[in-house]
Amino acid sequence: MNEPTITFCAAPSVEQAESRWLAPVLAAWPDIEVPAATSLGVERLGESDGDAIGDGVLFAVFAGDEPLSLVSKVFDAIHGAMIPGVVVSPRASELRPLIHKHGVIVVEPSTSIAIISSMLFALTERQSLVDRLRRDVRTGATADRGIRGEMDRLHEELHLAATVQREFLPQKLPDCDELRFASMYKPATYVSGDLFDAREIDEHRIAFFVADAVGHGVPAALITMMLSRGLLNQLALRAGRDIDIDPAACLSGLNIELCQHACGNYRFATAVCGVLDKRDWTVRLAGAGHPASILIGRGTTRMMESQGPLLGVFAEAEYTSETFTLEPGETLMLYTDGFELAFPDPNAQPLPNSNRKSVAPREYLKYMGVLDADRHVDIRDSMDALASLIAEQEGSLHQRDDVTALAIRRTDPAAGVFRRAA
Repeated sequence: MNEPTITFCAAPSVEQAESRWLAPVLAAWPDIEVPAATSLGVERLGESDGDAIGDGVLFAVFAGDEPLSLVSKVFDAIHGAMIPGVVVSPRASELRPLIHKHGVIVVEPSTSIAIISSMLFALTERQSLVDRLRRDVRTGATADRGIRGEMDRLHEELHLAATVQREFLPQKLPDCDELRFASMYKPATYVSGDLFDAREIDEHRIAFFVADAVGHGVPAALITMMLSRGLLNQLALRAGRDIDIDPAACLSGLNIELCQHACGNYRFATAVCGVLDKRDWTVRLAGAGHPASILIGRGTTRMMESQGPLLGVFAEAEYTSETFTLEPGETLMLYTDGFELAFPDPNAQPLPNSNRKSVAPREYLKYMGVLDADRHVDIRDSMDALASLIAEQEGSLHQRDDVTALAIRRTDPAAGVFRRAA
């Protein structure tokens, strides 16, 4: 901490004022350690914008006949430097209302030297603390600017990451007169641990999948990139060999790849993968620790349970496929476990480390039933209605998990073919 100093200025003569005012004040100083003092003319102080005062305390003596413009400049300099002090002037009663509230004490020349010395002593003692606080504030402001800059940079990077991740999602889902696809993708933060895709393998077959990396944010988003590449590679490998594509084999190959690249880290994921053949409308479906898919028919629902274990845990894990026929008017719904938080069951027990309540699939089927409410409505409009229901739930502005869904509907010729306007 710097030693306290006094800046002394006077008009018209600094030298005469030093012997009349400064020397007696320092001689009457209440402490053993007397502060250092520097002197300057009033004119210089008025032209300095306060820089000449430094970090000490001001002691000024006016003769009383100075032009008001000069006095105003001096006070502006004092205000600009935010320096306290004592001003002695015969016009004290006139100046006091203008300057007293800004930390400068204005007194009459008749004020005793001992009182003036005590005032300056108190101000110098206080100013040492003020100077330290001022340095701390400057340091804090500098750190705050650095933190804000870093947060802005991270904000920009996360926005870019979200943009890049969305580019890996399908820009257009398969579409024909007999088949409709619809999707919903609602990340909980900038980036998502969910992903989905649906693409034509050849003129007859369509592969699709939904996956969910364990966790949230950037780590989970990075794992989704591995999952997407791995699943697509597995599908392309088998399609290139012109063999029957088994989703269970695709999940098995992906699981081995994840286990090989885990390097001791826990990179778990769930997934459901399927292949639809339009020649006979058979669907082969395989899951890896994923929530059961839902087959919605005419007033009926069927849970397509996922039997396989999590991906990325055991390289020797085995996965099995289930085959069924997608009948006219039926909808296959694939989704991530974010729905369990989006539609909580008020009678269920709270989830671990959460005040949210879980929900059994049968409890929120009524929400998903909007997908089958009217077969004359395009599946994408139904998915939009489902997204609106999620938005209406409590906490949707701060959702706890990513929510992703993929719906596949085989159109019903008896109901006619409906296409939503672009």
